[in-house]
Amino acid sequence: MRKPLISAGLAALVIAALAAPAGAAGQAGWRVTYVSPDTGYDDYGLYDVAATGPHDAWAVGSQTLDADHSGGTLLRWNGTTWSAVTVPGDTGSFGSVDGSSPNNVWVMGATNEGAQASWHWDGTSWTSVSTGTYDVADVAVVGPKNAWAVGNDYEGGTDGGKALHWNGRKWKQVAMPLTARKVGAVAAHDVWAVGDAGDQPAAEHWDGTSWTSSPIPEVPIPEGESGFAYFNDVVAESSDNVWAVGRLYWGGGEELKRVKKAGNATLAEAEHNQPVIMHWDGGEWSLRLGADGDFALSAGADGQGGIWYSSFNHTFVHVAADGTTTTVPVATTGGRQVPSIRQVAGVPGSTTMLAVGEIAPVPGGDDQSWDGVVEQYH
Repeated sequence: MRKPLISAGLAALVIAALAAPAGAAGQAGWRVTYVSPDTGYDDYGLYDVAATGPHDAWAVGSQTLDADHSGGTLLRWNGTTWSAVTVPGDTGSFGSVDGSSPNNVWVMGATNEGAQASWHWDGTSWTSVSTGTYDVADVAVVGPKNAWAVGNDYEGGTDGGKALHWNGRKWKQVAMPLTARKVGAVAAHDVWAVGDAGDQPAAEHWDGTSWTSSPIPEVPIPEGESGFAYFNDVVAESSDNVWAVGRLYWGGGEELKRVKKAGNATLAEAEHNQPVIMHWDGGEWSLRLGADGDFALSAGADGQGGIWYSSFNHTFVHVAADGTTTTVPVATTGGRQVPSIRQVAGVPGSTTMLAVGEIAPVPGGDDQSWDGVVEQYH
């Protein structure tokens, strides 16, 4: 089953990269660089991507193996091509990945039996480590003895949230003010997690001792309207450069009444979405809202102090360090529909970006399977 777009199959195949379309010399842009091969089944998706350097990146997801089974999918990039990596054991699906070096990578997911688990790569071999009842939504790796995972502990009650911390021996639960959706780390004493608190976005900070809520600007909802806002992703680049992106939704209040009274208007006209973009400068958070009609899904560092984020409307949006915003469409290939992008990540030490997701089959074609897709900006 395909993973929901905004939430959060083991491939025994050797997969060659799809050659990137030729572009004008020196012209930067987004292009499709990989599409998974036809497996004979209808479901293959990539959900997360992380790069440890200019010649090492990892992408995870799942694929249908047969009529009754799926398996975790793991791809590795050497700076030029993507190839499948086999993780030993029972891997039902992989949901998130991060690493501090090519020899220290964590993959989070679940087995075919539904047990929550994690897998660690030390440069030589894989080790499976249980995460208990904790369902991981995202992971940030600081070093060999330091990693953080956020998500839900479904047997942990409702009093606040919990994070998982890797101390070099085991995953240990640590209390945090709220349940978080995404996590990003600058250093061992400087980690950020984001999500929502009721109808407003929320950010939490780890200072090396405890998690505390960080005051953020209130996202304004028009008077008389019902609505909510939340964060979908966080990019923690340095102690004074952290970005969080997400969604503002509003509608159904006074405007809905006006639309119904007009008679010839659609109810959809009473509903609004806007991207929520916040920036931490080391002292406080600042807020900006994007144009009406879209919202931000995932984000990655652009290597120059800004970010790229993917949007619900199938666009990539660049927010430069000075706030300048540029929007471009998500690239597609082979006459297919535009891919759904699940995650964006920057490649350290460069301005190269990677994005992963899934792409629908060509309408009416013989192959009606969904495929995993990777896009690259360079």
